[in-house]
Parts: sequence; C-alpha cells; structure tokens
Amino acid sequence: MKNRLLTSSLLLLAAMGVLFASCKKEYPQPPIQNLPIGTVYTIDQIVAMTPGTIFDTASVYGIVTADEQSGNLYKAAYIQDRATGAAIQLYLNAVSGVRIGDSVRIYLKDVKFDMYHGLPQLSEFGPDGHIIILANNRPIEPAVTTLANVNSGQHLAQLIKLEGVTFVDQEGTFAPSSGYGEHYIQDAFGNTAMVRTSNYANFASNPLPTGTGNLIAIASVYNTTWQLTLRSYYELEFDGIDPGGHGGNPGDEQSLPYTQLFSTAFGSYMTYSVLGDDQFWKIDYSSAVMTGHEKIGDQHFYYENEDWLISSPVKLTDVDHVKAIVSYAAQYSGPSNNDVTMQVSSNYEYGTDPTQATWTELSVTYPNTNGWNFQEVEASLDEFLGQTVTVAIKFVSSASASRTFEVQSISIVQGEAGDVPTPPTPGEGEGSGTADDPYNVAAGISQQGNGVVGWVQGYIVGAVKNGPTSVSSNADVNWAEPFDLTTNVLIADDPTCNEVTQCIIVNLPSGKPLRTQVNLVDNPGNLGKRLAVNGKLRAYFGQAGLRDSGGTEADFVLEGGDTPTPPEPPTPGEGIFSETFANGQGEFDIKDVSLPSGLSYVWTHVSNYSCMKANGFYQHANAAESWLVSPMIDLSGVNSATLTFDHAANFADPQGYFFVLVSTDYAGDVTTATWTELNISAWPDFNSNWAFVNASADLTAYAGQNVTIAFKYTSTEDHCAAWEVKNVVVREQ
Repeated sequence: MKNRLLTSSLLLLAAMGVLFASCKKEYPQPPIQNLPIGTVYTIDQIVAMTPGTIFDTASVYGIVTADEQSGNLYKAAYIQDRATGAAIQLYLNAVSGVRIGDSVRIYLKDVKFDMYHGLPQLSEFGPDGHIIILANNRPIEPAVTTLANVNSGQHLAQLIKLEGVTFVDQEGTFAPSSGYGEHYIQDAFGNTAMVRTSNYANFASNPLPTGTGNLIAIASVYNTTWQLTLRSYYELEFDGIDPGGHGGNPGDEQSLPYTQLFSTAFGSYMTYSVLGDDQFWKIDYSSAVMTGHEKIGDQHFYYENEDWLISSPVKLTDVDHVKAIVSYAAQYSGPSNNDVTMQVSSNYEYGTDPTQATWTELSVTYPNTNGWNFQEVEASLDEFLGQTVTVAIKFVSSASASRTFEVQSISIVQGEAGDVPTPPTPGEGEGSGTADDPYNVAAGISQQGNGVVGWVQGYIVGAVKNGPTSVSSNADVNWAEPFDLTTNVLIADDPTCNEVTQCIIVNLPSGKPLRTQVNLVDNPGNLGKRLAVNGKLRAYFGQAGLRDSGGTEADFVLEGGDTPTPPEPPTPGEGIFSETFANGQGEFDIKDVSLPSGLSYVWTHVSNYSCMKANGFYQHANAAESWLVSPMIDLSGVNSATLTFDHAANFADPQGYFFVLVSTDYAGDVTTATWTELNISAWPDFNSNWAFVNASADLTAYAGQNVTIAFKYTSTEDHCAAWEVKNVVVREQ
C-alpha cells in the first residue's frame, strides 16, 4: 500500500530544494539564437533618437517588466534597463512568449523606433528572430513614487508602485465586455492618472477596489493623458484584494471573493497525496504543478498518483450566484478524460484525508492549453449557495500516462459561470462555418476565442485607421474613403453598418492575394462588396476578428470572383489509410534518434491546430533527429496509390532537413530499416506564417506490398526549422 502524505505550504516550501525530474515546462522562445549583435545601444540612447529611426545590425538589452499573461497587453511587452531605469515598449507582430523577469537581447535589424503618441516604442518586428531570451526570473522591483512624478514624465514606460491612492469610481468593473475600461485614480493631493484596462484582461470583470490602497503598474502616456497599465489583479493592495493572492492562513474560514495565487507558495491551500510515493504537488514556474511523469536519461517513466490541491473552507453566503475560476496550463496525455477534476465538499475537515469526505465532481473539463499559455475555466457553485464548502483540484495519473498540470490561481467569486455574449444585431447567428455554408458575422462574433477555424461571410464596410493599436470606438475606423491601412478590412451583416461591435475585423496577411486583392487602400471599389474568408476566429485590434488565414486564393471569395475549392480534411477511415491528427498522434509512433540535452521531445501534438509538430529548438537551436512513423499500411490488392498530407513550416527552409520516407521492411527500429525518400509535390514557404500547403507523393511502385510511411525531422545548431503535419491519407488512384 502506498504511503499517504499530508503537506502544508510550509513543509512543501522547505522541500523545494529537493530535485525532481519531471516533464519540465519549456517557455515559448524564438527559434533563432545565432544572430549578430552589432552595435549595442542602451535604452536611453534609443529613446533619445529621432522618431522613425530604422536600425541596421544592432542590439539592445533589458529586463521584461510587463508581458501578455494577464491579457491586459496583446502582442506587446515592456523592457527596462536595470541600471538606469530607462524603459521602452515592444510592439510586436506576433505573440512573444516572453515573461516578466526575462533578461533579453533585442536584435534591432529593420526594427523601427518611434514615439507612439508620446510613448517610446520599438515596432515592426516579431519575437522570432528578434528576441533572444538570455535568462529567466531576473525581475526588476517597481520604483515607489507618486502621481505627481508620473504626471511630470519621470517614469515613462517604467514599472512603478503607487501608495495611498483611491479609485475615483467606487463601483463598476475594470473593463466592459468590449473595448477598454478607463478609470481614474487620485492621491491625497488631488493628482490623478487613468488606469486603462483591456476587456481581454483576466480581471476585466472584477469589481473596482474600494477605499485607499497601493498598486503596481507600468506608467504610460497617450498624447497628454497619463495612463497606468496593470500587470496583475494581485498587484493591487486594497481591502478585499489579498496582496500576492495568499488568501489568509491555511484552514481559516474564507469569505468572498477568495483568490489564491500560487506564485511562491500554496498559501491557504494544502496538498494531500492519496496515491504515489514520490510525485507531489509543488511550486514551480510561479504555479502549483503536478505530474506523474519522470525522465531518467532517455527513458520516460509514469507512475500511479492521486493528489489533491485543497482550499480552506469558504462561505458561499449573501450572494445570488457564485463561481470558481481556475487559471491553468496543461500538456501531454493523461490516462483518461477525467484525470483532472474539480471537486466540492461540504463536510471535509481541513488537513484530513480527502477520501474520507463526500465530494461532488463539477461538470467542467481542463483540456490541454496552447503550449504553456494559461487559460481560464469557470464552474458554477450555485448548488452550494448558503453553505460553507471546500474546493479542490484532484489529479490522477497511471503507470502508462500522465499529463503535466499547472495551476496559476483559483478564484471563488460572485457571478454566473459561463456567461456567453449574445451575438450582435442585425440578424442572428447563421451558418456552419464551411466554404459552402459560411458563418454570418453575428455567428462569427459568437465564436470568438473558442479556437474555431472556419469561413465567415459579410459585406466590406471599412478598415481600421493607420495609428491605433486597438479599436476602442467607431472613430478608430475609416468607414469611407480615403483609406490608409492595407492590413485589414471590416465585414458586417449589413452593408450600411458603421458600428464596430457588429463587425469582424479581418486580418489580411502580408504578401498574399487576400491582402493585394481585398485591401481598401489599393481597391477602394471593394467597399460594400461581399467577402467570404477562411481563418481563425480570434480577437484583432481588441475587437472580434478573423486571423491566421492562409491568404491564398483558395482561402477567400470576393464578390465577382470564383468560388474556392479548398481541400477538405480527410475523415477517419477514408481511403486505404487516414489520420487527421485532430485528436492526437493516432497510431503513429515517435522514434527519437537524437535528442539533445534539455529537450524531452521533438514531435508533439498541437491540439489548437489539429496537427503534429516537430521542433528541435530549446533555449537555442539544437542538433536533433526524430521520426513520426505510421503503422503498417496494406497496399495489397491495389494497382496504384497516392500519399497526400498537409504541412507547414517556419523559422528556416525545410528542404534538406525534412524527409518523407517509405519502407517495406520496418520492424520497429528506424535505424535498421531500409528507407526510400519520396518525391514530395510541394514544400511550404517557411516565411508564410504557418500557412499549410497540400502535398502528395506517388506510392504506385509499392502497390501489392505492406509499407510504412515516416516523417523524418532533423535540425542542426545552425538550422532549426519547425514542421507541422496533418491530414495524412493514402488512397488508391
């Protein structure tokens, strides 16, 4: 029988020095490290330059002081010089993956310095190939200052702390359901500054603090208006908000709102190991982390575990609705769909064995997230209103499978769970999202943020103006000529619509027909035309958007053009053999021939994009070799056959490093089998922002035989591309 272990936060903190080999998190980092340094500028020197300066081979160093994790910043970050305090915003063309405290070098080739309405900014570049992460966890402490100093410009773009301030508005939330929230704080001397919050911030719907308190923020400016950007709700020190999110003493009865942040400790939560000798909840990567996986050398081991992360008792009284919000990240494959569950008990005694209490499992799931980015899941606690309850996360793993699960925070707050915004008028949501039956705009808006990729159709009604980084009002859009930005158009269900909340902003990818044929700067006659376009339904300019389109002529239909015939993904069982990779790696095996130190895998399943992905980058480019190998495919009884698949690449030219191979004698060891490289019809453009292309190869020479197909990935310390593969089909011709 396994030993049971009860641990408090103090005991676990004392044990954190014990080494534990597990599925280690790999922060998303740019896959190009061997970049020249060139001339080194300080942030002070850059800020003193003429706005509009574009750099040649040069670099600047700094510490990240604000990132995108809370959702209050998007495609943006701030860096600061530790020695001088000088700071600058990074405005990027893609999500960066940098984290607060990262020490970074910014490669400035072709990067532009500008003063965006008074804010110093480096722009027109992406994280990949420009941001080199040198070290983690080197945070800068905020400068304790006053509103008078902020308003005099002493802390432009810097991390600051203000003490003894009050929110002028003592009611309401940080931001509305769309656009930005703009609330002022003031000090005892009447000085004020605006706290500006995105509706995508994970604390946008939280109530504004009451009374007098302290806060940490980035000092910013827009023209003559001084603004503050909060990094986290837990950096507010006001009544009802627990600094650091520690939630009081372990075991004390809590009242609403009750939030625990697991950045440095378990706080008011405890852990209990029911099953498993060596794997426990621990604090790592500013989260509570649990896994049943261990890697020793090149071997992977999995263990049976049942481990609980358990709250102090909390009173659910004097409210009409209450919900639990879990901010988490998860990767890899668990033993079942309920390997992570949320449990609630009204008779659990804090500190005891949870299996001796009665628990109710809530109907909420925790799917894998996009890489190690955190997302939130809500669950209603309304059935427990009027009671004092304990909330817990229960984790299980088996001897053959285990996820790695990280909890950033758990909040138990007033409110209804799963509020879904009503699609805007005019019209109701219609369509199924296929090329033949596209969503209308109302339906496309209702699908925002759900990971949906599909077709949307509407009338072109305008384009975002050149200048705004987010659209907060109709004034940020050109609804008629002249147009001055080629990167986007707005579509609506009504061709006369001039209301941005009833529109979807469509990103037009650079260099693609979707931009050249649709943008209103070069094609003003497109205003009022119908546009159908395929892409991912996610926010753009802070509003409902469609992004990540391949941008080819098969990805859109403009009124007066031809109807596209995009390749349809295969259905399971189609042809002689098929695997979409929509739900995992299927029957394919992964064979690692060369795995560099620090890299626990090369091929992995990416659920958001329904594909398998290979990448040899970890902290820097590495030499690696890994194979994605199909099961045996029976071609007996056919005279000819064809292999088709979709693939995408990025960061380096794939040709010469990626191989599609076939074998008739593979028996489990890729190094001893005889392989023949197939002639692939099409390779992806690695500069195309992950655009998939359909490829094929003739298998007729292998008709009548049993074959194995393999996707072989290789990389070197000088050439480290990434490869995505999906929709693999073998058909009889």
